Amino acid sequence: MSKEHSSGNLLVVQRESGPAYYAKWRDSTRRQVKRKLGPAWVQRNSAGDWCKRRGRLPDGYLDEKSAYVEMHRLIREHEVELAKPRPERYPTFEEAAADWLHRLEHIDGAKPSTLRDYRLMLAEPDAEPRRRGKRTACRIKAEFGGQELRSITTAQVERFLACLDDEPISKRTINKHRQVVCSILEHAARHADRYGVSENVARATAKRREPQPGVLDFYEAEEIAALARAAASGLHRDPSRPAISDDEQRERRLADEQDAALYLVAAATGLRLGELLALRWRYVSFERETITVAFALSGGRVESPKWGKTRTVPLIPQAAAAFEQLSKRGHFVAPEDLVFCGPLGQALDDSAIRRRLRSTQEAAGLRRRRFHDLRHTFGSIGVREFDTTMLKAWMGHSKLATTERYLHAKPRHSDVERLARLFQGKAGEVGEEEPSGPREDGATATGV
Repeated sequence: MSKEHSSGNLLVVQRESGPAYYAKWRDSTRRQVKRKLGPAWVQRNSAGDWCKRRGRLPDGYLDEKSAYVEMHRLIREHEVELAKPRPERYPTFEEAAADWLHRLEHIDGAKPSTLRDYRLMLAEPDAEPRRRGKRTACRIKAEFGGQELRSITTAQVERFLACLDDEPISKRTINKHRQVVCSILEHAARHADRYGVSENVARATAKRREPQPGVLDFYEAEEIAALARAAASGLHRDPSRPAISDDEQRERRLADEQDAALYLVAAATGLRLGELLALRWRYVSFERETITVAFALSGGRVESPKWGKTRTVPLIPQAAAAFEQLSKRGHFVAPEDLVFCGPLGQALDDSAIRRRLRSTQEAAGLRRRRFHDLRHTFGSIGVREFDTTMLKAWMGHSKLATTERYLHAKPRHSDVERLARLFQGKAGEVGEEEPSGPREDGATATGV
């Protein structure tokens, strides 16, 4: 629950001890502040929203009105404290990090998914666990949070990275932490008048050598068909929880058929999950046999596709048949409707899709693969017949080197035949000795 206000934002947060009011605002220094106000006298209504509880307000609890009063008091006290004369104060890493994130969001226009990843990496050490109880590591703020920028040294950043070397995380993850720290310090150095530092000390640290990408694992066409059949049959569903009505049975059947179509289309077109979730019917052309990829769902918001480029992908008959089946569901098939949607026409939840995919893979007896590996299936199968330049355009890669990762799946039987012919002698294959004795040119044949 979140209540907007001109001078702050009032939130209700569910804690182990019960719901509590929190105040969140940006102070006069543009620093974001969050403070706990106290226990909230609220409860969930039938719609799942917070509402006032009945009965007299107990001592120590806050209702919405008293929470606003307390928030205003804290804001005033905070500003009075900021206005007091202080000893000379130097900017901190935390301030530079907040300013860097603000620039990424409001000036550079970073995608919501990118911002979400950076905010997780820059979470406070006492941050609330994420959904399903996952706790954020908070490594960067635990090391540099609250520290004056001028006191950070190259040696400290090196020690920080060396500690990450001892953790059970990949070299790529370590390099991501280094890149975030380096970007924040670079931002501070570019604004030396504000932050008092002119050098990015993290730039001198060593980037970890990442292992070369392994051979991509992907499904063959027969496995994709088996996956789609398992989804359409609802084999991933728990048999101990049957549908309780005909309407629920129908909704389940439509959802299962949609999942089957989603898996098949992902493998047959190479679209990313966010691109599939933002796909609308007007971008599917049965006449031209094409799909136009114009948008992607990122962090709950519709954005441009990755790298900001619209592209067109061939619509093969297998995918067209899946779209044709979906178009018969009787609702949400107008040009502006989402192709893959929930029962009310809303966008699907990507995490729920991934969970259902895992269950469907187990039901179909297939090895577990990520949803993104369906895209790898398209690239690995497509490279068998098409050159990498064409595949690059279809998949929306920014660099040809990314597309060339699929070359391992390209059959080269003709190369074997051509190479064999080069080693084939007049008398036979390599290793066959020509008969000894005088040759026509007068020399003696001694073999290879």
